[in-house]
Amino acid sequence: PPAGGAASAAVRQADYIVAVVTSEPITNNEVRQRAERVAQQLTGQGAAVPPHEQLAREVLERLILEKIQIQLAKDSGIKVDDFAVDQAEQNVARQNDMGVEEMHRRLAQDGVSPQRFRDDLRNQLLALRVREREVEARVRVSDLEVDQYLQEQKKRMRLLMELGMERSAIYTDEMQNCSLATVPGAVMAG
Repeated sequence: PPAGGAASAAVRQADYIVAVVTSEPITNNEVRQRAERVAQQLTGQGAAVPPHEQLAREVLERLILEKIQIQLAKDSGIKVDDFAVDQAEQNVARQNDMGVEEMHRRLAQDGVSPQRFRDDLRNQLLALRVREREVEARVRVSDLEVDQYLQEQKKRMRLLMELGMERSAIYTDEMQNCSLATVPGAVMAG
C-alpha cells in the first residue's frame, strides 16, 4: 500500500445516483461539479458563496428542473440546431470579451470540455424554448381585447395632442405678451 500522504491523495469519492428524473439519473458527481462551477462563478463575481449543503441542494433542484424541461422539449419535438448553439457560444464568448477559442481554453482549465459546454448550451436553449412555449400557451389575448387596447391608445393620443395644443397656445400667448426688452441680456435688433 502507498505511504500515508499518497494514500489520502489517491482516495476518490464514489459516484452514486442522487435523483432520477423521467428515467434520467442525476449523479453525485454531476451535482458536485456543477456546485464547484457555481461557487467559482460566485467567487469571481465577488458574491457570497452559500454553505456547501445549501449550494448542493440548490444545484440539485436546478438539475432536476433542467432535466424535466429537456424531457418536455424532447416530448414536444422542440429541437436546437447546431447553428443556434454556435450563435449562443459566440455570444457567451463576446460577453466575456474573448474569442471562442480563448473561451474553450479557459473552460478546459476549469475541467469543462468544449463539447460539454456546447451540450450545456443546447440544454439551456431547449429549456428556454420550453419556458417560452409555456408562456405563449398561457397568454391568450382576444381580438376584442386588442381592439379595446387600440381604442384606449387612440383616446390617450387625442388627449395628449389636445393638451399639447393647449400648452402650445399658452406658450405662444405668453411669448406674444413678452417683449425682448423685458428679457435680461437681450439685445434688440434694430
